[in-house]
Amino acid sequence: MSEPYYRDEFVTLYHGDCREIDLPAVDLVLTDPPYGVSYVSNSGVGQGTRPITNDGARLALRLQRSLLPRIEATHVLWFTRWDAWPDVWVDLGQWFRMRGLLVWDKGNPGMGDLKHWGPSYELIASAGEGRTVGGRDQSVLRFPPTPSANRNHPTEKPIELLRYLLEKMAPATVLDPFAGSGTTLIAAQSLGIRCTGVELDERYCEIAAKRLAQGVLDFGASQ
Repeated sequence: MSEPYYRDEFVTLYHGDCREIDLPAVDLVLTDPPYGVSYVSNSGVGQGTRPITNDGARLALRLQRSLLPRIEATHVLWFTRWDAWPDVWVDLGQWFRMRGLLVWDKGNPGMGDLKHWGPSYELIASAGEGRTVGGRDQSVLRFPPTPSANRNHPTEKPIELLRYLLEKMAPATVLDPFAGSGTTLIAAQSLGIRCTGVELDERYCEIAAKRLAQGVLDFGASQ
């Protein structure tokens, strides 16, 4: 395995292609892969003005299909969109038992056809043999998105949502093969959960490493 780009007590981050790095067996894969919609932000804010690596329909499908056989996990939570969901259902279902679909209700419509209902949600495929802890929650998860001006990545998910998912699944080990700017890793770090991340784009590895280092400092200051 290559040398880590970043490492602390709980988190290890690798810079590289998740199809070429030895991935650890884990309790949970929690990831937000390229959706295959060639996303480019036109907001002009932050990092969102450049295309996301591998985010074209054919590229994303090939990436998904070549990665899934390499994953060893008890459970998978896989972010997706309505138009990518059919392929996720088929591909993920070949390797894991499909358990259901979570709906992340963002509260406000996002990008899309201005002459149609604005999409105010994203989907999370749940597959595998994992069990939730605590009471039986509903499958619609209401968390506000990260404000555009505060994003380190164009499709960055709110840390509160990722912390909720981790707390609900209570894994000892986590893998995010599409780590982006590191939000899954930061959520795991804050909960004291061991997490491995892989990110192909070095600019996001650098951002993630800086955020994780700050989290270590913040955690230390709270002791």
